[in-house]
Amino acid sequence: MPRTATSLVKKIAVGISVAVGGYAIILGLLLTPSVQRFAIYAHRINTLFLGDDLDVPEAFGFAKNQVTPFNLRTPDGETLYAWHVLPLDVYTRHEKALREETRPHGPVDDFTKTSAFVRLTSNDPSPARVVVTFHGNAGHVAQGWRTDTYRMLASQPNTHVLTIDYRGFGYSTGSPTEAGLITDGTTLVEWVMKVAQIPPDRIVIIGQSLGTAVSSAVALHFADPGSELIPSETRELWRSLGQRTPTAFLGIVLVAPFSSLPSLMLTYRIGGVLPILLPLRPFPYIAGILTGRMPDKWLSAERLSAYYTAFSGSPQVLSSSNGKGIGSLQLLHSVRDMDIPYHQTEMICRRIFGEGSEPGVFEGTEADGRVQCIDGSHGPGWQDVKEEGRPRVRFEIVEYGGTLQNLLSR
Repeated sequence: MPRTATSLVKKIAVGISVAVGGYAIILGLLLTPSVQRFAIYAHRINTLFLGDDLDVPEAFGFAKNQVTPFNLRTPDGETLYAWHVLPLDVYTRHEKALREETRPHGPVDDFTKTSAFVRLTSNDPSPARVVVTFHGNAGHVAQGWRTDTYRMLASQPNTHVLTIDYRGFGYSTGSPTEAGLITDGTTLVEWVMKVAQIPPDRIVIIGQSLGTAVSSAVALHFADPGSELIPSETRELWRSLGQRTPTAFLGIVLVAPFSSLPSLMLTYRIGGVLPILLPLRPFPYIAGILTGRMPDKWLSAERLSAYYTAFSGSPQVLSSSNGKGIGSLQLLHSVRDMDIPYHQTEMICRRIFGEGSEPGVFEGTEADGRVQCIDGSHGPGWQDVKEEGRPRVRFEIVEYGGTLQNLLSR
């Protein structure tokens, strides 16, 4: 072999060795729980260092005093930074008074003593609807297009929007864990029901990406407070605060959900380009070791399946005060999603209605269930499922994305 060819082969071999070695180091680091959580939640990756001031919502496109920042205290001692967004129609009716209000910089000391709380809890002109929204990983409560979502939701008649930064995100204290984020989500929903006294049949919970996992867990925690699919520390924490009865909300909306974190990691690409565990797909044993050591697994498909069956013995829970059905579950996914493939929604459907178990690390073949699940390979489509004594479930696979406004109007 010519010397130049030999030299080229050696360089290629060295390059491959370096790449494999670097990848092995990254995988080794990912076996450390703290590193895993930093990678999964990306809670330190935000634009606060660029000067974002979350206490000035007007800087993110809101009208003066339309948003009220406040703090929530979790049962385990963390402080969550929260936003309340007034509905546009309510703001318009009281615009002059709201603009003339003088507020201190930073979260209000007591949200229950604000005019925003009065608007939330009054029946003027009708009882308020509340959308509780949980954002995805990375960033903060006002990062990127999240504020566009709040504005769209608040454009619905008399619809108040409440959202938080999870522990470790934005201005909130603590560090993120699966049990911790479920506690955070439960804290916000408990506050809406107990402090603001909004009945559950007027509450919609919306999650996007990581927020779908939080929403699924919170929904199950209220539907079945004793479910063993909720981390034991979370169950014990809330059990110590008193007995809770099964509760269903007006609806649960999940935008770009995933079946479980282990199943997602095998196909997940950072930025839609850089794979994490995809190179290990031909080596299921090694991939199984890595995913098996994930401290936070976020088994959303299992939890949604449990949520679907939680009310089978208590169908009256799914009836609101006006006689309409509640507790609906709606999943929305784009075929062009580069981060979380739409196949994840298909997997959730098969878990809810199929006879198999959650596929786990690799998507296996599941037994045929009682429902033929949606298949995104045929292009955009939707599927409605309504079984007696169970929540209505709707799956939508769309081309470019969907509008939450259309979902809320159904």
